Amino acid sequence: MYLFSRTGRLAGGRTAEAIAWATGITQHVNAVTDIGTRLYASVLSPEVGRLAWVCFVPDLETLESAFDALGADPTFVAESDRGVDFTLGGPDDLVAQIVHGQPDPSREITYVSTVQAVCAGGNLAKGMGVGVEIARHAEKITGVPGMFLTAGTGSYGSVMWLTGFESIGELEAGQQALAADMGWLELLDREAGSAYLEDATVTVQRIWRRIA
Repeated sequence: MYLFSRTGRLAGGRTAEAIAWATGITQHVNAVTDIGTRLYASVLSPEVGRLAWVCFVPDLETLESAFDALGADPTFVAESDRGVDFTLGGPDDLVAQIVHGQPDPSREITYVSTVQAVCAGGNLAKGMGVGVEIARHAEKITGVPGMFLTAGTGSYGSVMWLTGFESIGELEAGQQALAADMGWLELLDREAGSAYLEDATVTVQRIWRRIA
């Protein structure tokens, strides 16, 4: 299974109009396709005003079919073009394959915590193994299921941990549980330091809130 995301940053100055546009195009995508796209906004995180349209698909053929349908839809094309009025530059797409975990449609996800990193040179195999270990350890501590993914596009060797929460209270409780667990901190010190690039501009943690 794959995660697809399209991200862009709002230009500012027309926030209400921009959110209405982003929400409207999300609804239209879901009317034209059946990929179940959701819209999130970055909150309490770097790059205020960054939006992400996200969906999960079983294979790339499903994603191709959705793009073909949207590309032939005049309303979607017109609304995409109108996005230049509200955003800075063009959008960025990402496709990532799920290595561990899976989406749970029975949970109503309101907040998502993501951590991105890039495997250090010569450590791709270790990065994959450590990534799964980190995800499993976090689930054991917090009781909240998460996912570990490897990017199919973007910086080579990119990986991501993704955890969905039903409320900000659940998110806060999970973060506090991890911070208080010495085994968790020791795991990161022992394994993550050599598995991934030590670059603060590459290893980034964000919180996203669903808005549509």
